[in-house]
Amino acid sequence: MNKYYFLNKKFFIYLFIIVLSIESGWTQTPAKYWIAFKDKKNSSYSINRPYEFLSQRAIEKRQRFNIPITEEDLPVNKNYIDQILNIDTTIILFTQSKWMNGITVYCKDSAALQKIKALPFVKQCECNSKTKQEEKPYSQIYAYQPNGNENISPIDYKNIKYGKANPQIRTNNIHWLHRMGFLGQGIVMSVQDGGFHNVDSIPHFRKLITENRLLGVRNFVQPDINPMRAHSHGTMVLSCIASYLPDTLVGTAPLVAVYLAQTEDGRSEYPIEEDNWIAGLEWADSLGCDVVNSSLGYTHFEDTSFNHRHEYLTGEYTRVSKAANKAAQKGIVVCNSAGNEGQGTWHYIGFPADAKNILTVGSVQPDKRKSAFSSFGYHASGNIKPDACAVGSFTWVGMPNGKTAFSFGTSFSSPLLAGMVACLWQSCPDKTPLEIIEAIHKSGSQYSKPDEALGYGITDFFKAYNLLKNNGGDIVLNNEKKILLAVNMPDFVVKNGKLTLGISSQCKSNITIRIENENKQLILEKKIKANTKARNIKLKNISLLNASAEYALGTMTFFANEQKVFVYTIGEER
Repeated sequence: MNKYYFLNKKFFIYLFIIVLSIESGWTQTPAKYWIAFKDKKNSSYSINRPYEFLSQRAIEKRQRFNIPITEEDLPVNKNYIDQILNIDTTIILFTQSKWMNGITVYCKDSAALQKIKALPFVKQCECNSKTKQEEKPYSQIYAYQPNGNENISPIDYKNIKYGKANPQIRTNNIHWLHRMGFLGQGIVMSVQDGGFHNVDSIPHFRKLITENRLLGVRNFVQPDINPMRAHSHGTMVLSCIASYLPDTLVGTAPLVAVYLAQTEDGRSEYPIEEDNWIAGLEWADSLGCDVVNSSLGYTHFEDTSFNHRHEYLTGEYTRVSKAANKAAQKGIVVCNSAGNEGQGTWHYIGFPADAKNILTVGSVQPDKRKSAFSSFGYHASGNIKPDACAVGSFTWVGMPNGKTAFSFGTSFSSPLLAGMVACLWQSCPDKTPLEIIEAIHKSGSQYSKPDEALGYGITDFFKAYNLLKNNGGDIVLNNEKKILLAVNMPDFVVKNGKLTLGISSQCKSNITIRIENENKQLILEKKIKANTKARNIKLKNISLLNASAEYALGTMTFFANEQKVFVYTIGEER
């Protein structure tokens, strides 16, 4: 090789560097950036004054579950934010994260960006969105004002007419909790999505609006824009939970209270939406929300350099998955759709669906078979995903035009399940979020043999209720370190006058089973001699129903040596 070759090679290397630098300048600014801080030194907030950054409800929930308030809960240092905004008047603040200790800003001047990076308290500065249009400063944040002024007649919970929602309700046996009066009352939920067009005007949500259970609405994408005037996805999602249109569409938690957060940006697909999601989640935490539904997930972006990889599916790699786990630690049950990549090249769940301590929700058809599109689980950390499944094929939803139609996606199985979680938690308010999640796992149709397609399977919420009421089914008698009774009842429902129990007794006590109807009338009494072997017990000639009833609830009480041990709620329907 001659000298001329080396000179030309060096020239093209320099030219490549120059071109790359020019291109980098164009793609970096204007854009949005995630800026992480090193600390929260000299904060004006204190963990001894939590009422300055947490609502009373949030504080009380922390106290109820013995969750400490730590420096992690303190808002981002305002002095740091002000220093960044003072660098250039065109810098716009969008979101903040106390848990991740950072902010997202819009910046269109490369010199200003370099000044930000040079600040001594800045730990990290990375682009999270390449804007297609210039972002304009906003002078105010849109705030929804509840304006309901009447109470609609109470729901006759014993005779709910679900209409088209009937199959998606009964698949998970949530109707039995409804018939006990658990419809989500007293539970506060946040729904994070891409917009909630006409939620305040269509008939599906009339009861929600007039009873002032729509508590607040926030836009983390364009803070001054009303999220109820654009995008329909969130409207459809919310209808799975809070719709109350008898004989047409009733949601899984029609009396829950909700906050709505738009975190998804319909104009583009970039990682900033993950930071919006985190901001929305922290908002929900500060308000004391119990349950969060997110029918969102992130894997690929418009700029492929931002794409996530399969090896990131550890449950705690991405910022958004870390935040989901933080929410679980703060006392929130997060329900997130598994994703619709079951037939796609990605194939698996996305982010934050991989987070360890949340409920990742897969989709089944009304006949309980897996929806082909539902993303597959199991990820690098070995956790079982999905955690639960509900109907996501031919799911009936409310549309922004006021009509009811069916749709497809784990976007709908997740809110259906989130509403069920609200009812379950209402029925057992003393249980911790992890106890709620454990009961949901144990109540899955595939709990004993989970797989990557449906994970723990279809949750039976009637079974979950009974497990929670009986401390997971592990009963200790007289402090003996033995399980008195292990009862396997797949659906807790009397069928054709029979109830078959799988019983395994590890106690010398004889067992008596008493079944009573709702009026405390004795239906059946069965005495079983002590036996250490597992066996099936068939109880016959059971009828909780009277001549005109369509369904009935009763109780099945277990006694050992005439001492009441535990009580299951059972049901029967024609």
